[in-house]
Amino acid sequence: MEFHENCVVQVRTSGVVQVGMAELAKIKVETVLRHVGEPVLSARVMLSGPADPAVGRPAVAWAVISVNGRVVRASGVGSTVGEAIAQLAARLRIRLERSWPDEHEQMRRYVAKRRLRRLG
Repeated sequence: MEFHENCVVQVRTSGVVQVGMAELAKIKVETVLRHVGEPVLSARVMLSGPADPAVGRPAVAWAVISVNGRVVRASGVGSTVGEAIAQLAARLRIRLERSWPDEHEQMRRYVAKRRLRRLG
């Protein structure tokens, strides 16, 4: 992860969020960001859990990441804040992979397209 000089993953909470979930979100997002080849300028995560746990899928986690000036957003929902964080991390990884695919993946896609053209 190429953090800009003073970049830190900022985590905010609202509603009822269990102890330790902010730290878990920070660790999961940092883990995903380690695989980005561009500088990460800022990373903000918001966790929200309602006061009434009887509500279906009450927990929400979302992130706004600035990667070399380009904003990437992802969110996750779940019955617990932990589930929402896990879904957020998975979606963020997918968004980042789509935005900045590695060179080997691009080459594999190019070769696969050429093979399909030859066959078809």
